Amino acid sequence: MFKKIVCYFLVFAMFSCVKDVDFEQAEDIVLSPVVESSLVFFDFEASEFSEPTGTAIVIVGDDLELDVFNDEFLRDNLTRCEFFFEITNSIDRNFRADIILYDENDQVTYAFAIDVTPDGNNEVVTTHTEVFEEALLEQLKSTVRLELILSMFPSSTGIPLDENSVGNIKMRSKATLFFVIDNE
Repeated sequence: MFKKIVCYFLVFAMFSCVKDVDFEQAEDIVLSPVVESSLVFFDFEASEFSEPTGTAIVIVGDDLELDVFNDEFLRDNLTRCEFFFEITNSIDRNFRADIILYDENDQVTYAFAIDVTPDGNNEVVTTHTEVFEEALLEQLKSTVRLELILSMFPSSTGIPLDENSVGNIKMRSKATLFFVIDNE
């Protein structure tokens, strides 16, 4: 019985149809990977914005080198980029986050701002997505440095912040890079 089954199988396999494989199809493959990377983050307590009058504008800042756009592969295959920001504020103050992009000559290539409002000492989450495509993407590709300036505005009640003030403001952000890679 076993030998009969094997014989039928071999006969079937010998006379089966097989479609030719077209290896040239591999030349038409286009890959579209998406890469995410952390961008900027901070976490400041209210006491770090100590100001004696309640009427001052307090500013903190930081720089981030963005030399990734010097890479030829990235410059040739990047088709879209998104910067996503999430800011959580539990300090009873208005804030503004200014994000400024600079080229190698220290000239501003692009800038935008995110306004952050308070709700007493309750946590408020503000999100913002900045999309770079076409002409804006070309501006982004000339960027070598990102500057973040966080400004805290005066209290509407005039109550100053001190070392005992509660709350914090924190930001986390990421860059999402969209590529199209073909073999042309």
